[in-house]
Amino acid sequence: MAKFKLIIFFIIGISSIANAKIKTNLSNEINKLNELGKNILAAENDEDKLKINQDYKTALKDLINLPNSFDSSFTDLKTISILKANKLKIYNWTIPFTDGTFEYFAFLQIKTDKGFSLVELTDKSEGVKSPENKILTPKSWYGALYYKIIHHKKLGENTYTLLGWDGNNMLTNKKIIDVVTISGNGMIKFGSPIFKMKNKVQRRVIFEYSKEVVMSLKYHPEVGKIIFDHLVPASSKLVGVYEYYGPALKIFDAFYIEKGKWIYEKDTDIKLDRNIKDHMWVDPKGK
Repeated sequence: MAKFKLIIFFIIGISSIANAKIKTNLSNEINKLNELGKNILAAENDEDKLKINQDYKTALKDLINLPNSFDSSFTDLKTISILKANKLKIYNWTIPFTDGTFEYFAFLQIKTDKGFSLVELTDKSEGVKSPENKILTPKSWYGALYYKIIHHKKLGENTYTLLGWDGNNMLTNKKIIDVVTISGNGMIKFGSPIFKMKNKVQRRVIFEYSKEVVMSLKYHPEVGKIIFDHLVPASSKLVGVYEYYGPALKIFDAFYIEKGKWIYEKDTDIKLDRNIKDHMWVDPKGK
């Protein structure tokens, strides 16, 4: 019995040392990534930012290839957005360039019966014509910095709605509602004809507005709606000139789910829910 107890204590001791080593290595990797993230933002020119970003991608890929990474929160990781819902986890970050534009980067981590698969997204926003109606792939991604992932079974078990921000350029920002669908064999596509507008159906929704204002775009699970500011130009002569677009005073629109689609609702009534109204003006860029 004494020998048996000694063996148990020995095994526990080895396990504790191994776990401590894993935690130390994990902490070192996270510190390395945080330092690289700071260096990207602090770099003086775009070429240096892109070079450092290659190191960042390599280090991040090593981290999220670890066996338990899907279930790890990585709350200590900075300069990156990490979202998770159901079987999908997104690691997403951006590089701000000196000309006021942005490039976006992301890995999708998809939980499978055998563990998980990892897919890198490539930002091809600039080359996408009429993006509201395009089906896109991981190699032709309409890049954004996502701050909310919505998984609702009424839209399908493998369908995820994404809310994102795009710094766009010196004059305008964009907010984006996109959809990613993952098929049973792991095929990924962005964009789905589930946004029913007044007279048309779109695969994604893009809002463009002045850099001088803040647009709210949020999901409110308590009412099952995506609620957002109604954007208008500063005058009727500036229709389509988006650097002069901003929120209309106290007017909000929404999308709600019906028959497997997001249905557009103009001038939604939020007066009955004070919590929605009070929280509309928080800028999601920091999320």
